[in-house]
Amino acid sequence: MEWRELLGAMGRFGFQDREASLYLLLLRRGRATARELTREAEVDRVIVYRTLDSMRQRGLVQVTAERPRRYVALPPTLLFERSLTERRRVLEEDVALARELGRNLPQITQELVAGAPRFQLITGAPAAYPILRDMIARAERELCVMLTYRSLRASMEVGTFEPLGEFARRGGSIRLLLENDPRLPLTLKRFEAARRRFPRLEVRGASPQRARLTLVDQRESLVFVVPETGRDHVEEIALWTDTQDFARAQQAFFEAVWSTATPLPVGPRARGSRPQRAGPTRSASDRRRSPRPAPHA
Repeated sequence: MEWRELLGAMGRFGFQDREASLYLLLLRRGRATARELTREAEVDRVIVYRTLDSMRQRGLVQVTAERPRRYVALPPTLLFERSLTERRRVLEEDVALARELGRNLPQITQELVAGAPRFQLITGAPAAYPILRDMIARAERELCVMLTYRSLRASMEVGTFEPLGEFARRGGSIRLLLENDPRLPLTLKRFEAARRRFPRLEVRGASPQRARLTLVDQRESLVFVVPETGRDHVEEIALWTDTQDFARAQQAFFEAVWSTATPLPVGPRARGSRPQRAGPTRSASDRRRSPRPAPHA
């Protein structure tokens, strides 16, 4: 790495540029006085002293008992492991707090929103995935999904469909309506085990099929209102709502396309197994009566 890149990388571990510069200089020298660091860093001596004192209080550098006092950088392995351990601790606390808030906050807000239809305009597909995952987790009876090949792959990569297994185990009905694509059989191999275990999982394909929507129990829907272009600079916009009339309209659209779609092969045929040749079949007794061909002379 170049010097500027090193300074930026150190910033990810809480170092300001001046602190990172002094820390890297100490690593290169082994140990140094504040005067030596001032001369090499070309920074005002008072600023260097203040910065080193702050770094010593935070455990980033240590001092020797000799005179004049010299500074030594904390070994990088200890420094980074300590930082990562602290991050893990904070993350675990945040996860526990998020779970507690997730349990308690709905009890506070339920009476405020009950009965009134709601909607939310979502910008960006990554922002829509957590909402979609929560919708699947709330499903009780039926889940209807229309996806393009690209959005199917993206949803699977971020784990959006992970709650599907639990919903299917409870006996829920799942219908996936996908865009026909030559690459689909390879992707659908991941659905094979679920297809065998859960007969209420159906997959069909339609072409053309560019819609992206999810319907839960015919009571809430998430619809991407901007057509998928495959270009990264086009901003995705989705609409979530639990308006009953809107959900019914989307359900009618889904049923119309579903009725004309074709079942997609999810199973041995999708893995490329060759079908048996068509032709007349012979019984075992017929084969025994058939004369063997004479050997070539």
